[in-house]
Amino acid sequence: METTPETTQNINWLHERTQQTKSDLSTHEAVCAERYEQLQKTLEKMDKAIEDNSKQIAELHKMATQGRTSFRTLLFVGAFITGIATFTYTILGIFNQS
Repeated sequence: METTPETTQNINWLHERTQQTKSDLSTHEAVCAERYEQLQKTLEKMDKAIEDNSKQIAELHKMATQGRTSFRTLLFVGAFITGIATFTYTILGIFNQS
């Protein structure tokens, strides 16, 4: 089978287009690989930041809980001392009137 110049020209044109498409696809794959790598790094940074934030929130919660407990203890001790002082003052007032 004999090829005509037109057929040869079409085959050459298709070959050039195929090579260009391969080149474009390789470039696209390289760009996508770089984007994926950058996205992966960004996600790892965000994951670490979220973990750090969670730890700090847990520490703040612990401090707030301890603060409330300390305040409650202080109120209890203050009320207890005030009760003892009031009781002592009342008893002394009773004995001083006698």
